Amino acid sequence: MRYAWVSLAVVALWLSAIMLILSDRLENPNNFYVFTVLTTVVIAYIGFRSN
Repeated sequence: MRYAWVSLAVVALWLSAIMLILSDRLENPNNFYVFTVLTTVVIAYIGFRSN
């Protein structure tokens, strides 16, 4: 796979986000969800533009 590191980064990001959201330790999970989505977009943009 040409973009393996992007895939691994996105999967790791979402798995950690799911664990944090389900743990009920966050005051407002919606803000964290938006942060995770934006971080995913940035990682994907950097990953696909670098090749």
